[in-house]
Order: sequence, then C-alpha cells, then structure tokens
Amino acid sequence: MKKHPKNAQRASETFDSIAEHFDKTRNRPWKEVVEFIKNSDGRLLDIGCGNGRHILEGIKNGLKVVGIDASRELLKISKKKFGKEIKKDVDLIRSGIKDLPFKKNSFDNVIYIATIHHLKDGRVGSLKEAKRVLRPEGRILISSWARELDRWDLEKEESEVLVPWHREDGEIIDRFYHLYTLDELEKDVVKSGLSVSRTFHSGGNNYIEANNTHN
Repeated sequence: MKKHPKNAQRASETFDSIAEHFDKTRNRPWKEVVEFIKNSDGRLLDIGCGNGRHILEGIKNGLKVVGIDASRELLKISKKKFGKEIKKDVDLIRSGIKDLPFKKNSFDNVIYIATIHHLKDGRVGSLKEAKRVLRPEGRILISSWARELDRWDLEKEESEVLVPWHREDGEIIDRFYHLYTLDELEKDVVKSGLSVSRTFHSGGNNYIEANNTHN
C-alpha cells in the first residue's frame, strides 16, 4: 500500500486494466445491497455498476435497471451478461459519476456501491448529482471502504492510499482510495442535501442509507 497518491491514474484506466480479473474475483452481490434491492421498486440506478454483479438482483426483483460506469471494459463484460435484457430491463451507459446524464427525478432508487472512494475530488458534488436524479422520497444506498479497518497503516490525518491489485499476469495495478470514516461519509451525504435514515458498518465497509426528502 502506498501513501500520498498524488499521481494516481484515473479510475476508468485502472479498472479497464483489471476488468477481466476483477470479474472473475468480484462476481457475487453483497448481501447488504441485495436486501436494499428487495425493498425497492420502479427504476433503479446503479452508479459504478462495474461488472453488473448487482444488476441481476434488480432484474430478479422486477426493477428496470440503469447501470453507469466509466470503465469501458467492465461495461463490455456487463453487456455480455445481460445481452437479452439490454433495452428491455437493463440499460448500460458509459459515463463519469460527477455529472450524471439523466433528468431530475429519474429514479426511484439508487445504489452507489464501492465507488465514491475512487474519486480524488468532487465527492460531495457526485452525491448531489445522485440526489438530483432521485425522485422525491426516493432511496439511496451508499458504501465505501472503512477507514476504521486495522489494515490501514496511516497517520491520523491521512485518508488517501493506493492499494495494489495483483493481476494474473503478474502486473501490479494501483487503485486510488479515499478512505472514509463512517462519520465523514455521513457528513458528506448530509452536505449533499440527502436525509440520512441509517448508518452501519458491515464486511469492512461503511454504509449510509438515505432519502431524498428535500427536493
């Protein structure tokens, strides 16, 4: 793990370079997300959908799902998985997450899982965008890696690291992370205008469930 990652490459480039190996090792949906989706209806936006591991859960629960990701290679993998459902129940779009390509109030529910921590800046702005496209009283689930984990050998004020990914061919790719504490993540969610309904820690991740009560 490297500290002070001032010259970290863009997240899209990072995940393009590890997409195939990522898909082999990160293909199970998270139970916390599955539970959120089970209690959802209407249209679901998956911000940072990656290889689509949570999209299938949306389909199973009768949702219309839109997935966005900046990684071209991960989206290619998703499109192969959901070929029959594309345009019927699933729409996949290549996009950054700081400026979402949707109209206001477009979605009933949003999942923003394991993605916000890859942004070097503009994290509150990205949450404001999630709020903008969420309908009034709509729900959102946000997760990030937990700064509180014992694995991080950081000074008190440090929060940014490069975490190595070891590809099958032996190449090491560094992934940028802004490590949130649960309190910090909650503060950013509140700054965005979303109303926090629940905070919790599970599986090494911090979670915030919130509602769009101010529109």
